[in-house]
Amino acid sequence: MASRTKENLPKIRNLPLYAYGLLAKLVGAVLFAVIAVLTALVLLILKLLVPKKDFLKKLSGRAVSLSCRLFVSLLRCISFMKLKVTEEDKKKLKALRSAVIVANHPSVLDLPVLLSLVPRASLVIPPKPRFPLSLLKEAFTVADSWGTMLMGCRNTVSRGGNIIIFPERHLTPRSGTNPYRRTAARLARECACPIQPLYIGGSDKRGLGSPAAPLAYCRTGIYLYELKLLPPILLAGYEQMKDREASAAVTKKIHDEISAEAYLSDYRIV
Repeated sequence: MASRTKENLPKIRNLPLYAYGLLAKLVGAVLFAVIAVLTALVLLILKLLVPKKDFLKKLSGRAVSLSCRLFVSLLRCISFMKLKVTEEDKKKLKALRSAVIVANHPSVLDLPVLLSLVPRASLVIPPKPRFPLSLLKEAFTVADSWGTMLMGCRNTVSRGGNIIIFPERHLTPRSGTNPYRRTAARLARECACPIQPLYIGGSDKRGLGSPAAPLAYCRTGIYLYELKLLPPILLAGYEQMKDREASAAVTKKIHDEISAEAYLSDYRIV
């Protein structure tokens, strides 16, 4: 009881549904493993058959997007999660071109959800990515250094692609937030493209977020992912600032926009 109070957890509303959720979570993990292996095989085949690197990245990115779409659809079919996005926002995400997409990061499913909704999306992968990010090295930019990362992002933006970045880098804690890094602001400034903030809200993500709770599930029903597009952040007003000053100001703007929507939609302070 003390532990539940300390974490400020809601009561379990429906015990049979909670038990089913834990089973669905196990099924989801198996589905992810199967789809990840199949996607890795597809990426390997593409690497062997497609000699042109740019075309390889394009095809690999589409393969990953389709895999994420399949994975999210299956999770919805087994009633593990609900996805709520307005039709207007779906159309905007599908039509989005040459932008840096930034969002809060409450759970491990945020990335597949975004990749399933944004067909022309790219990522920045750490130099030594862990599984499953290591599967995506052929599809997206690997940040071996700032120069290689910037070059890869510029190529992506020049082709009309979008770059997804979680400014916190780590999972958003259930209460509070992590410091926002300036990477998104710097890349947007260097690539001369707008920033598209997005808020990932809905139900509590305990069991999928931070702190880790592998044997836990949403206590108020099934997981709800409610995505809301926020007004784009244009960099025209920051052109006269020095790089460091501009990056800090834009990063603060990103956090302020997401934080305001979190409180407005879910009464959360992030």
